[in-house]
Order: sequence, then structure tokens, then C-alpha cells
Amino acid sequence: MTSVTQPGADASSTAYEPTLDEILADPLVGLILRRDGLTAGTVRARLDRERRRIAARASAPGLARAA
Repeated sequence: MTSVTQPGADASSTAYEPTLDEILADPLVGLILRRDGLTAGTVRARLDRERRRIAARASAPGLARAA
């Protein structure tokens, strides 16, 4: 079950959801990325590309699909 960030929530709250920056700064995540030949920068670049692709698809007439 995914938690939702609430205004004023902190890490001890069950509603806390870390930001992408926090996730990518985690040492364990860094080890996994390095093992897989990735960097935080490559992950960010891929997410940005996908975000733009999804936004373009949603705004293109006749190309948007129902979820």
C-alpha cells in the first residue's frame, strides 16, 4: 500500500513518502544503482524523458488512452 505525503508530515509519520532526491541519496539505493551500472543522473534523465513522453501523449489529440 502506497502512503501519501501529507502537509507537515515527517519521516516518523506513516503518511510520509520520501522525495526522489531522498531516495536517490540513500546509500543503499546508490549501491544498487552502481551494481546495475546506473547513476542518480541516469535515473533522473530517464524519468524526465518518460514524464515528457506521457505528457505529450496525453496532450496529443486522439492519442491518449484510457487508463
